Amino acid sequence: MNETKTYSILNLKSFFYRFILILLAIQLLDNILIFLSLNTIIHKPRIPQFRLICSICQILVFIIFIVCLKPSIKDLGLTWFDMKKSSKIIYLVGGLLVLSLVVSSYFIMSDRKYFALMTNIHFGLTTPIFEELIFRGYGWEKFRNENHSNLVTLMITSLTFALFHLGYYYQISYATQFHPDTPSMINIMFMKIIFAIVLGFIMGLIRWKTKRVFGPVIIHSILNIMGH
Repeated sequence: MNETKTYSILNLKSFFYRFILILLAIQLLDNILIFLSLNTIIHKPRIPQFRLICSICQILVFIIFIVCLKPSIKDLGLTWFDMKKSSKIIYLVGGLLVLSLVVSSYFIMSDRKYFALMTNIHFGLTTPIFEELIFRGYGWEKFRNENHSNLVTLMITSLTFALFHLGYYYQISYATQFHPDTPSMINIMFMKIIFAIVLGFIMGLIRWKTKRVFGPVIIHSILNIMGH
């Protein structure tokens, strides 16, 4: 039985291969939408407008993801009603904290309020929700349904989560043109992958222990806001 769990990834019918194709399709579609937006709707936008475009594109891609794959609430790790009341309170407080951090940035950064707000909407709301529902939600649940252990699922989702960030090359390269003192793209992408592996592992542990995606979304959001 353990051998089946260990080597089932090598089976061409395994969800692992479908998941890789899904991730490639997501990043390809996201980048195409951003590219088309930058070349047809808003030409050479500044960072605030660019972040807004990226957020809208993520939302559109996720809508397509939902329409095409039709995941259930359980598939996304969003089951709510069977949780303890104390857990619901913690998640609600965490969600309100994230929203307050995003909104407060507009008032705190008076000289760069639009930059701060659009950056935090993108990195503090749309990106964490988008990524966590795909990896610690959909991906996690599907791998567990294939009888992979939590540990194997943790390793797969953490690694694919890190590699998924290579698809952000286009977005990062566009944003860095406004900051000439930034490191080279090789260094940026290398650090992005390392950080994503660590973050994916932490978010996966939270998903493992809580059996929900709410915790990973909240922690991911807070870390992104603090990091940007």
